[in-house]
Amino acid sequence: MEPHHYLSDLNVHSTRWSVHVKILSMWKEPLVSGRVETRMILADEKANRIDATIPNRYYNWNFQGFLKPGVWFRLSDFEVLRPQEKKTRYCCFPVVIKCIADTTMWPIYVVCPYSFYDFVYPETVEFAQEDEKEFVTGKGFSSLIFTVS
Repeated sequence: MEPHHYLSDLNVHSTRWSVHVKILSMWKEPLVSGRVETRMILADEKANRIDATIPNRYYNWNFQGFLKPGVWFRLSDFEVLRPQEKKTRYCCFPVVIKCIADTTMWPIYVVCPYSFYDFVYPETVEFAQEDEKEFVTGKGFSSLIFTVS
């Protein structure tokens, strides 16, 4: 397999990155302009997580046919940015990924020991502060989501 970087290697000084990532979650998010962008939460083999976006531009359709949560990809040639203050983040990572026209994503096989599940004790949910009471639920579980500043 070709050499690659880990998410912990990323910085804003280059777009020549190549990482192996698993899509943990993926959704369409409406923008103020009326457009929609694709948002993702990605993880690498070291269990680092990062927010990523595919802007609603002509190259957005290059990705839509084969991107699926739970699948590993080799992600190459993307932009690494400092996060925007007003944009909701779902990971604590200090940078975010933005796909650009040169970005490629190819499915790969990666053996990784992590399940990437986040579990929350019921007491954490029961005694949450007001600003912590945003929940995601599904298939009999719930977890707290915090906006990262």
